[in-house]
Amino acid sequence: MSKLLFRLKTWRARRISKRNADVIRNELPDGGIGAEAPIRHASEDRLRRTEFAARIADVLSELSLREGRVFAIRGGWGFGKSSLKNLITERLDAKNNGADWLDFNPWQWGDGDAIAGALFGQIANRLGGEHSKAALNRAEALRRYGAILTGVGNPLKEVGSSSFLVSTVLTNASVIAIASAIGFDLPTVAKVAAVLSILSVGIPLVGRILTHLGRDHSGEPLDKVRRSLEDRLRELDRPLVVFVDDIDRLEPEQIRMLLRQVKANANLPNIVFVLLFQPSIVERALDPVADGNGRAFLEKVVQANFDLPAVPVWIVHRIFEEELAKIAGPYAIEANGFSQKRWGNACIGCILPWLRNMRDARRLISSIAINIPLHVVGNVFEVNIVDFLILETLRVFEPDLHDALFRERGLVLQERRYSFNGRQKVDQEAAKVLLEIVPENRRENARDALKDLFPTLEWAYGGTNYADDFHLQWLAEKRVCTPRYFPRYFELQTTVGEMSERRFVDFLDATTSEEELYTAIAAIEGDGLLNSLVARLDESVDRLPVENASILLPGMFILAEKLAGTNSGTFDSSYVAAWRATNRFLKRLPEDVRSDLALASLRKTGALSVASILIHLSDPADRKERSSGVFEPTLELNTVAAMKVEWLRLIRGRAEDGDILLTEPDLIYQLYRWKDYTNSIDEPREWLMKAIQTDQGFATVISRLMHRGNSYTYGDRVPTPHNSFNKEAIADFIGIEHAKARIDSINPDEFPEYEEALQVLLIHLEKWLGLRENDLFDY
Repeated sequence: MSKLLFRLKTWRARRISKRNADVIRNELPDGGIGAEAPIRHASEDRLRRTEFAARIADVLSELSLREGRVFAIRGGWGFGKSSLKNLITERLDAKNNGADWLDFNPWQWGDGDAIAGALFGQIANRLGGEHSKAALNRAEALRRYGAILTGVGNPLKEVGSSSFLVSTVLTNASVIAIASAIGFDLPTVAKVAAVLSILSVGIPLVGRILTHLGRDHSGEPLDKVRRSLEDRLRELDRPLVVFVDDIDRLEPEQIRMLLRQVKANANLPNIVFVLLFQPSIVERALDPVADGNGRAFLEKVVQANFDLPAVPVWIVHRIFEEELAKIAGPYAIEANGFSQKRWGNACIGCILPWLRNMRDARRLISSIAINIPLHVVGNVFEVNIVDFLILETLRVFEPDLHDALFRERGLVLQERRYSFNGRQKVDQEAAKVLLEIVPENRRENARDALKDLFPTLEWAYGGTNYADDFHLQWLAEKRVCTPRYFPRYFELQTTVGEMSERRFVDFLDATTSEEELYTAIAAIEGDGLLNSLVARLDESVDRLPVENASILLPGMFILAEKLAGTNSGTFDSSYVAAWRATNRFLKRLPEDVRSDLALASLRKTGALSVASILIHLSDPADRKERSSGVFEPTLELNTVAAMKVEWLRLIRGRAEDGDILLTEPDLIYQLYRWKDYTNSIDEPREWLMKAIQTDQGFATVISRLMHRGNSYTYGDRVPTPHNSFNKEAIADFIGIEHAKARIDSINPDEFPEYEEALQVLLIHLEKWLGLRENDLFDY
C-alpha cells in the first residue's frame, strides 16, 4: 500500500495540461480489458509459478511404456489453473525431449456424446500429425477404438433400420405421382416420381452401407483392438499430454461421462491426462454415482494432484495496485478530487476487502478499464476519481446494492433531511434495509463504502452528521454525494441542463482572450447552460485563473447581469450564485489590483445590478446594527465611493436615453440604490413620474414594477402563480392615491399586454386604501 500511496502522491503533484494528458492517454496499455484471460507466457508470471510449472513439465515428459497416467491441477475459480497450464505447455515446447501436448476444452462441444467423440478425435489427429505410416496407423487404431467405445455405429444402424419405412413412403409417393402423370398428362410430375422411385430403392442400400461402416467388421473383440492400440502407443518416443480444462463448467452429467471415459482409458501407454477443475464442483457431480462419496470416486480416477500454490492476498492486492496505477494514474490529481489521505482510507477500507484472489483483481481492473473512458471528455475526467473507483468496486462485486443506490437517490443524498416531517427514524430504517441487500459476511465492508461515498448518510450508520458547510467542498471535488454529480456516475453522461466538466475547463481556458470568452458565454447561453455555468463558477472559485482577472472579471459581471431579476427569493438562485462568485473571486485578487479591476469592470460592462450588490457588501453604511460577526469588506472605502459615482453616471445616462432604463432587470432595487447613492428620492422619483405621464407609460412602468413569483401551500406538489406589488415602492415613487387615480382613468382593454399587471395593482390599491377586506392578493 505504501508504494501505491507514493505513486499516487506523485500523480497528485502532476498537473496535466491538455497536451500532456493526450500523450499520457496514447501511451496507456489496453488497461486490462479482458484481463480475466489467463497468462500465456512466463514473462507475464507475477505469482512466481514458473518454476513450479517447470517441475510439473518434467514429470509429464517421462515415458510410461506400461500404462498412462491421470493427474489433476486443482484450484478454485480465479486461482490461475489455466495460467499454470499455459506455463507448463510453454515449458514442454522449450524442452528438447518434452512431451507432446493437446489442449482439450470439453465446454465447447455440447452434449456428452459429442464431448467423447471430440476427445478421441482430437487425440487421434494429434497422434497422426506426423503423416508417417506409423503415425497414421496409430491414429486409425485410436479412431477405431474410440468408435467402438462411444457407440458411433448406433445412429448409423438406426438409419439402416428405418430405411424400410422411408422406402415404403417413397414408393407410395412414386405410384401416386406416376398415376397423376398418366391421368393428367403432367410429364414434370412423372419425372419427379421416377426420381422418388429410384430413391425408394436406394435408401435401404445407403442404410446398409452406413450400418456396415459403423460396425466393427474386423470381427476382432475390443480387447484385441485395445492390445493392438497399446502396442502402437508404446512406439512413441515421447508421451502425449492431454490437458482437459474447464471441467467444472460442465453440467453434472457431462462431468460424469467425461470422467468415465478418462477412467476407462487411463492406462493407455504414453497417454497422460491432466484434468483441471475445482474439486468441490466435480465431487458433487460424482456423488450420485458414488453413493454420495464423489471424492472417493475421483481418487480412483486421478493418480496424483497438483494443487495450485497458495497466493497471499497481499500479492493479489499488490498486483491490483500496479495495474490500477497504469489505468487510473493520469486522473489521480487534485482537480479530480484526489487526496492521498482519502484514497488511502478508501483503498484499504472500501476496495481491497473485495479482492480475494487474482480473478477478483482482474475482474475489477477489467471493469475499471472499460468504464474510465466513459467518464472522460477530451482530457478531462468528469467525476471524482476516488468515488468512481469505490462505485466500480460495488458495481462488480455488489451489483444489487449498486443498482439500489440510483433508485434510492433521495435517501443516500438525504434530499429531504430538512423537511421537518419526522423522517429521521424512517431514513435510518431505510438505510438499514439498503445495507441488507448485501450478504451478512460482506455487510461491514459495504457500510464502510456507503459512509465514504455519502457522508450525508453517515449519521444513519452511527457516524458523523455533516453540516451544509461541506457542500461546496464536495461540489468542487465532483463527489457523488452531490445532486449535481450523482446522476453522472450512473447515467454515464452529463445530466440535461448541466454543463460537462470538459466544457467548464474550456470556458476557463477561454479566459485568456476577451473575444474567446465572450464567444464561449454566448455559446453557453445559446445552449441554455447559463445557470449551470454560474453554479460551477460559484462552486469552483478557487479554480478560477487569477492571472486572467482583467478578462474574466468583466465576463463575470456580464453573467451576473444576465441573471439579474431572476432571483427566486432563495439564497441558492442562479443570480445569487453569480454575484457571490464574483465577490469571492474579487477577494482572491491581490489588494493592489482588486479595486482598479472592479471599477474598470463596471465602466466596461455597465452592469448596474451586480455592481450595486458588490457596493452593498463592502459599504459600512449598509451594515445593519444587528449584524453579527467580523465585517470583512472586499473593496476599500475609496473604491466603494468611486463605484457609487460611476454607478450614478451610468444610471443617469440611461435615464436620459428614452425608455432604456425601463429595461433594467431589477428596476425597483436600482431605484432605491439611486436614492441611497444621492441621499435623496428626488432624482429617481422625478424620472419615474416623467415615465408615467402617458397611459402607455403608466401601464409599462406598472408591468415592470410587478413582482412575479410562485407560492406553495401545505400538500401542494405544483406551485401557484403569485404576482404582487411592493406597497412601499408604489408609495415612494408614485403615491398610493395618485396610482389609484391613474388606474381608474385607464381602460385596461386598451392595453391587453399589461392587463394582468393593471388588475393586480388595482386589487392591491383597494386593499391599501381600505376598500377591500380580503387580504389575499394572489392573481
